[in-house]
Amino acid sequence: MMFSVLGTQILWYVTRSSGLLALLMLSATVALGVSSAQKAKIREVPRVYFADLHRSLALFALVLLSVHIFTAIVDPFTHLGWTTAFDPFKRSYRPLYLGLGITAFDIVVAIVATSLLRKHLSNRLWKAIHLGSYLVWFLAMVHGLGTGTDSHFRFALFVYGLSLGIVAVGLWIRILSAKPKALVLRFVAYALIALAPFTLVLWGLSGPAKAGWSKRFSLPQTTIRTKSTQVHGSSNSSSLAPPTTEIYSDDGTSQ
Repeated sequence: MMFSVLGTQILWYVTRSSGLLALLMLSATVALGVSSAQKAKIREVPRVYFADLHRSLALFALVLLSVHIFTAIVDPFTHLGWTTAFDPFKRSYRPLYLGLGITAFDIVVAIVATSLLRKHLSNRLWKAIHLGSYLVWFLAMVHGLGTGTDSHFRFALFVYGLSLGIVAVGLWIRILSAKPKALVLRFVAYALIALAPFTLVLWGLSGPAKAGWSKRFSLPQTTIRTKSTQVHGSSNSSSLAPPTTEIYSDDGTSQ
């Protein structure tokens, strides 16, 4: 039993850390993509270096996402199963946010695949698919905030805030550099580009950032009791420690 609990906690750490790292990599990928698109240079650094780093970060993000999904599936607490990759919205474990995460992963695979096959695709088609990077980032943010049991922890909030800042700055730079022909179009672009981050912040503060968000969800035929864990006398809101969870069946016996 002790080894089973220990294994579950290790899987929790790996799942959450790989997910948060993947989010940072996706954010950096989007920002570098914006820089490459605008032919940005830093101290005469050739544009090709931006493109190479952009591709490397995208591949690294894909690897991290694969680890994230694998460990989440094999974690016995989630009861996800391998079919989750094909019908995530039908799962009992937080189906909406889980489905958004799987959808984001599918789009990432399509983006990476088309980038590797870019020579065989038209530039218009490649750009259209590549625009999905922005959607991937947004879905990943919603997935992480909505699914994560640590969304109210300070470290997790720092990662989400950093990711939000990276992408917001990159998008603003792109809009400023685009120079719309009409002033009205520029202001419309500003409003639209600020809408998604603003919505994420409002939703995050009103829900996922609050303690007890994860308790709104439960597994079928079970009652989940989550105990707060104290680390050296400090509140677990400042650490990234997994909650100590006991699962009870309907008759009240511990599983």
